Amino acid sequence: MRPLIILVLLALAGNLLATALPNLKVNLSATVITDEGAPLEYATVSALRPDSTLVDGTVTDTDGTFSLSLPKGNYVLRVEFLGFATTEVPVVLDGNLKLEDITLSAGGVELDAVEVRASKSQMSLQLDKKVFNVGADALAQGGSANEVLAQVPSVTVGATGNVSLRGNGSVRILINGRPSALADNNSLDAIPAASIESVEVITNPSARYEAAGTAGIINIILKKDSERGYGGSLRLGVGQPADFQGSLNLNYRHEKFNAFANLGGRYANFRGAGDLQRASTLNGETTMLDQIIRMDRNDKAWSAYTGFDYKLSDQATLTASYSVYDVINDDFTTTSYAYRSEDGSERNLEQGLDYLEPGTYQQIDVIYDKTFEQKGRKLSLYFNHDSWSEGENEWVDLQELAPNSQQLLGYNTFSGESSKDYLLRSDYVTPLGENSKLEMGIRLESRVISSDYFAKQGEDVILGFDNELDYFEEVGGAFMEYAYEKEAFGFQLGLRNEYTSIRVENTQESQEDIQKNYNQLFPSLSTSYKFNEVFSSQLSFSRRIRRPQFWQLSTFGGIRNPSVLFTGNPDLNPAYSNRAELNVMARWEKVTINPAIYASATTDYFQNVVEQSADNIFGFEDGTILSSPVNLDQETSYGLELFASYRPTEALNFSGDIHYYGYRQRGEFEERSFDFDFATWSGSLRAQVTLPLDIDLQARLAYSAPRKDAQSIQRANYYGTLGLSRRWSSKIMASFSVRAPRYQRSSQFRPSFVEENYFEWTGWTFGANVQYRFEKGAKADERRQRGSIR
Repeated sequence: MRPLIILVLLALAGNLLATALPNLKVNLSATVITDEGAPLEYATVSALRPDSTLVDGTVTDTDGTFSLSLPKGNYVLRVEFLGFATTEVPVVLDGNLKLEDITLSAGGVELDAVEVRASKSQMSLQLDKKVFNVGADALAQGGSANEVLAQVPSVTVGATGNVSLRGNGSVRILINGRPSALADNNSLDAIPAASIESVEVITNPSARYEAAGTAGIINIILKKDSERGYGGSLRLGVGQPADFQGSLNLNYRHEKFNAFANLGGRYANFRGAGDLQRASTLNGETTMLDQIIRMDRNDKAWSAYTGFDYKLSDQATLTASYSVYDVINDDFTTTSYAYRSEDGSERNLEQGLDYLEPGTYQQIDVIYDKTFEQKGRKLSLYFNHDSWSEGENEWVDLQELAPNSQQLLGYNTFSGESSKDYLLRSDYVTPLGENSKLEMGIRLESRVISSDYFAKQGEDVILGFDNELDYFEEVGGAFMEYAYEKEAFGFQLGLRNEYTSIRVENTQESQEDIQKNYNQLFPSLSTSYKFNEVFSSQLSFSRRIRRPQFWQLSTFGGIRNPSVLFTGNPDLNPAYSNRAELNVMARWEKVTINPAIYASATTDYFQNVVEQSADNIFGFEDGTILSSPVNLDQETSYGLELFASYRPTEALNFSGDIHYYGYRQRGEFEERSFDFDFATWSGSLRAQVTLPLDIDLQARLAYSAPRKDAQSIQRANYYGTLGLSRRWSSKIMASFSVRAPRYQRSSQFRPSFVEENYFEWTGWTFGANVQYRFEKGAKADERRQRGSIR
C-alpha cells in the first residue's frame, strides 16, 4: 500500500505544479526525417536552455513526429540518432509552434560520439510501451533471441525457452510486427542476438493490435541496413560446451532498391541433469521412487533470410522477404529408477531414450505501403504465408537391473506435425484535423495443422495411440480507433471485432469431431496526461483473448516416461481477459522511474490438471501420472511494477526492476476444487561500466520468488550473466560472455503422491564472438527495420 500512496502523491504534486503555471506552457512539435525523406522513429529529441541545461526530452514516434510541452523561452533543440549526424535547431518559443521537418544526414563528424553512447543496451520508456534497445555489448552479441528477452524487464524466459510477461505465459510474440512460425513454435533460439535491434513490450495493447495474448505483446525488431552502397558483416562464435556459430549478412542499397540477405548456422551440444523423488500411495501401499536423469542434447541448424524493398514511387514502397530455418534436435537421455516398497524390497531400472526431431520452418512476407499528399494519411497491405513441419521420433528401451537382469520394455513413438498459415491484413490511417486521427483495418487469417501419430511395441500399435488429427482455424477481424492529442492531454478509443471458427477432426472413431464458432468484441481505451517536465501518466483498459495452442489440443504428446502421460484436450475453450493499468513516468536528467499498477480478470483460464491413476498401459505397478489442460472459472490478478535507471556518468549506468503480483484462482473440475490465493515477486539488476582501454563490462542478475497454485510449487529461481566487449574500430568487435546454469525446481502434491523435481537444462556456459563489418559506398551503419507495430 505504501508504494501506491507514494505514487498517488507524486502524481498530485505534479498536477499542482502544472495547474499553477497554465499560461506559461506551450506546445512544440515537428517531424524528424532522413535525408532521403523517410520518417525516423526513436530519434532522441532534447530541449536545452542556451546554457546547455536539459529542460525536457522525448523520442520520435513511428511517423517521426514528436511533441514537447515547454515553458515560453529560448531553446536549442538537439536531435540525435545512431548512424546520423546530430542536428541542433535554435527555437524561440513564445506560443504553440510547429517546426518544419528536421532532417538528419547519415555520417557526420559527431557520429563517433553518438555510437559510444548508444553502444550499450538501454531501456526506452514510453507510456504505451517499453522499448529495449539492444546495443553492441557482449550480452547482446552472444546467444539467441531468448538471451536478449531474458534481459528485458518484466519478461521471463524459462529454462526450456518458454516466455512469460509479468508472470503470465499468454504473451503474443511478433517479429518485425508480424506473426512468425518460429515464435509460435517456441523456436526463438533460431534468431541470433546480434541480429536484433530492439524489443518492444506492450502490456496493454489497443484495439489496433490483434486480440491474442492476455498478457500483452512482445515485438522483436530485427536489424536492417538503410544506407546506399553495399556491404555486410561476418560473425563467428565459439562456446563451451561445444557451441559453434556463424552468420553472414549482406546488403545492397540504391536510390529505389534495397536488397538484403542473411545466412547462418549453428552446431551445439548441451548437457542436462536432474533428479526426482516421489512418494506414491496406491491400493493402500506406499512406494518411494528416486530418479536420476542425464541428458545429452545436440542441435544442428541453419537459416536463411532474404528480401528486398522497392520504391515504386515517391509515395509507394513494396517489400518482400523469404525466410527458412531448418533444425535437427538429436537427444539421448538415460534415466535410472530406484523403487523402495514398505516391505523393504527394492527394484532398480534403467531407461534409454533416443529422441530425434527434425523441423523446417518457412515464411513469406509481402508488404505494400502507400502515403498520400495529406500528411499522416497512409495505407498498408500485408500478406503472410508461413508453414512448418516437425517429426518427433522416440525410441525407448527399459531394462531391469535388480533384483533381476532383464529387458522389461521396448517401444517407439512417432508424431508428424505440419502447419500452413495464410494471413491478409489491411490498415488505413487518416488525420482528422490537426490534433486527431482515425485508424481502421481488417485482418483475415486461416490456419491448418495436421498431426499423424502412433505408439508401437514392435509391430503392434499400443491401444489408443494411433490417430490422425487435423485442426482448422479461421479468424476474421476488423477494428476502428480514434485518437486525439493536444499539448499535455491525449486519449484513444478503439473497438475490435474478431470472429473465430475452429474445427477438430479425428480419424479415431472413439473421438468425436469438434466444431466451434464464436464472435467477440474487444474494446480499448487509454488516456494520457503530462503534468510537467518530469511527470506524465497513462491510464488504459483493454480486453484480450487467449486461444489454445495446438499442443494443448492434440491428444498425443509422446511417451518419454512409461509412468507419465500428457494428453491434450481438443475441447478446450479460449480464455478472455479484461485488464486495466496505470503507468506513471518520472524523468530527470540522470534518473528515470517508471511505476505501474494493474489488475485483470480472466474467465475460462487454462489449468493443467494432474492426477495419478493405478492403471498403466504397460502394466507398471506404480501407475501413471496423468495431466491434461482444462478450463476453470476465473482468475483475477493484480500487480505493482517499478523500473528505475540511474546514469551518474557517461561510462556508468545502473538499472533495475521489481515486480510484485498476486492472483486469485477459482474453479472446480470433477468435484475437485482448484481455489487458491497467492502473491509473489521477481526482480532484476543490471550494471554497465566502461573500463580502461574502452572495454565495456555488463552484468545482470535476476531472481524469481516461489510461485504456487492448488497442486504445485515452482521453487525460487535465479539467473546471472556477465559480458565483456571491445570495439577496435568501426569494423571489428569482439565479446566474451559467461552465463549461469539454467534450471527449474518444482514440487507437486496430490492425495496419492508427493513429488520433488530438479532439472538443470544447461550448466555454466562460456561464449566468445567476433564480428567484422565490410562496406562500400555510404556508411552502412545498421538501424531498426521498419517493422514496428507502434
